[in-house]
Amino acid sequence: MSLTQALTNHIDAAIADGREAGIQLCVYHHGQMIVDITRGTRDASGAALRPDDLVWVWSTSKGITATAMHLLAEQNLIRYDDTIASYWPAFAQNGKENITIRHLMSHTAGIAEIPATVSPMTYADYDAITAAIAGITPTSQPSHVKQYHSLSYGWPLAKVLEAASGKAFGQFIQDQICKPLGINDLFIGLPSDRRGDATQMSHDLGADAYKENPMADPTLMPNHPAFQATCIPAANMMASARAIAKVYASLIGNGVDGVRLLPVRRISNATAIQSWSADAVSGRQDGFGLGYALGDTSATYGNRRGTFGHDGWGGATGFADLSNELAFSMTKNRMTMAEGVPSLSTDLANIVRQHLGIN
Repeated sequence: MSLTQALTNHIDAAIADGREAGIQLCVYHHGQMIVDITRGTRDASGAALRPDDLVWVWSTSKGITATAMHLLAEQNLIRYDDTIASYWPAFAQNGKENITIRHLMSHTAGIAEIPATVSPMTYADYDAITAAIAGITPTSQPSHVKQYHSLSYGWPLAKVLEAASGKAFGQFIQDQICKPLGINDLFIGLPSDRRGDATQMSHDLGADAYKENPMADPTLMPNHPAFQATCIPAANMMASARAIAKVYASLIGNGVDGVRLLPVRRISNATAIQSWSADAVSGRQDGFGLGYALGDTSATYGNRRGTFGHDGWGGATGFADLSNELAFSMTKNRMTMAEGVPSLSTDLANIVRQHLGIN
C-alpha cells in the first residue's frame, strides 16, 4: 500500500466515525512534497474541504511568529536579549522593563496571565489589547518561572517586529515568509477578499458544552470575522497545511524550491534549549527553544531531539525534523476537546515515519 493510501485510509476512518470533519495533510521530505491530502468537509453544509482552504490553527501560529522574529535577527534588526521596552516603550510599566525577547520566546517572561478584567472581545482590537498588555503586572521575575504564554506570547513580539521593521506584523509575514516561498494560503490577519476561504470550526463536545459561558467556546473566535481579521500572533493564523509544511521545509536541509529562509546556524540557535521544566500551571514537562516547541517529549514529533515546531489547541500542528529533513503539517476544522481521544496528528506522523524507515 502506498503512503498516500495508508494515510488517506486512516483519515477517512476518523471522519467516518465522527471524530473529524475536514483534514488537510502535507509532508515534505528532502525538500520535495511527498504527501498532499485533503479529505472531508469545510462547513456545516457538507461542502468539500479544499486544499487551499484556510483553517484557524490556534498556537500553530507561534511557530510562524517565531520564524518571523528569527528573520529579524538574521537581518540584524533585533537581538534576542534586547528588552521589549527598547522597541515598545509603553511596555516598561509595572516592572516589565527588563523582560527581553528571549524571555517571551521561551515562555519565562512572567506575563502569561492576562487579567480577567480584560474582556476577550478586546482581543479583536489590536490597539486596545496591546495597550492592555502594556499595562499588566508580571506574576514572576523574568526567567524565574516557565509558564506557557498562550496569548500574551504574541502581541509584544508583534510590537517589537513592527518597530524594528517598519511594517505591520501581518504584512511582514506576507513579504518575508509567504512571498519568497510562493505561499498564498497563510495569514495572520485574514484579508477581506479571502474571507470566503475560511473553514468553519467545530469541536467534539456537543453544542451545549459552553452554553453558560459563550466566550469560552473555542469556536467563537475562529468563526468570528473580527477575530479572523485582527492580529493575534500567538493564535489566529489561518492557513492551509500545504503552506505551513512549506514554511518548515524551508528551514531544513536545502530548503524548498531553491529557498532556505534561515541558515543552519540560525536554526541551530533557535532550537537550542531555552527552558526545559514542568510548566508552573499545567505541570507538563516540555522544552522550548526560541519560540519553537522542542520534540524530545512529543509523540507527534517522534520523541526525538532535533525536531521543532508548534501544535495548536484542538489538534493542528506543524513541525520539522532536522536530521531526517522531514516537514509535516496537519490542519483540522473539528477541534479535539474530549478526553482520551487518540491524536490524529501523532497517528499520521507515525505512519509517515514508518513508511520512510525513520525510527
